[in-house]
Amino acid sequence: MAFHHNNVAMLSYSMLIAPLDPNPVTEMDRRINELRLKYRTYMVEVDVDYGAIMMPMMFSHDFGDQIQQYATLVDPKRNQFEVLVERNNQGIYLTKGWHAIRDFYKVQFGSWVTVVFMGDGRFDIRMKNKFGKRIRYPTFNPPMNFRVEHSAVPVTVDWFVPRPFMHDGMNFQFTYEKKLAVADVESGFLELAEVGFAQMALDRETSIVDMVDENGNIWNCTLSFSMNPAPNFKIGGGWELMVKARKFAEGVRVVVGAPAVGMNLTLYFCVIRR
Repeated sequence: MAFHHNNVAMLSYSMLIAPLDPNPVTEMDRRINELRLKYRTYMVEVDVDYGAIMMPMMFSHDFGDQIQQYATLVDPKRNQFEVLVERNNQGIYLTKGWHAIRDFYKVQFGSWVTVVFMGDGRFDIRMKNKFGKRIRYPTFNPPMNFRVEHSAVPVTVDWFVPRPFMHDGMNFQFTYEKKLAVADVESGFLELAEVGFAQMALDRETSIVDMVDENGNIWNCTLSFSMNPAPNFKIGGGWELMVKARKFAEGVRVVVGAPAVGMNLTLYFCVIRR
């Protein structure tokens, strides 16, 4: 009798963790799919001051072997957030890229996120604030797609708890601090005067540059040099997307950093939070 019970339990468990059926046909298929969706639904928090989360142990146990180095979070408006997946002997963590959620949805006091594992490294997400009110999902055409820089993946030992992403201070050997003007926000271009930082860190012949923000997201930008009204560099493309995604306004103070003198093809960026 116990053997029969264990077999039934194992069959039920195998059914629940099996891949979702993208096109259920029969009523039974639809009911099984609904059960699978419920089984792979979890609740996590967004802490405004801590840019990482540990996934529930139930997820690690049931689906941990189905998720790779990066995962994608997708909201109801199809906005996407790529996040780095790290592990230790305690569980699975989402780190680099996680805090983009805070800035995109303007989370002020923390929030609750319902995550549904859809397979292939994808989670569908729904959000509520700490008071249980549904958070509005911004609409973009095409939807916003946050990607993280892949150049440096940390190695995590079994006992070490993965930490939120932080810029490497070596990438800010040369810095340019600026209070955003109306033109920086509305024109689609961030203007950097050529003197000082830009003269040392940028090259007039370069037409593209990447910017990595303080959440680890990478923005593919254009770079142009102009003599009018005074010698300056203009960063566009991904800069305009970042302004829209993070809802920058006039007066926001930012820092742009570079690791070395010369032709830097990647710049580093952060907002100064008071």
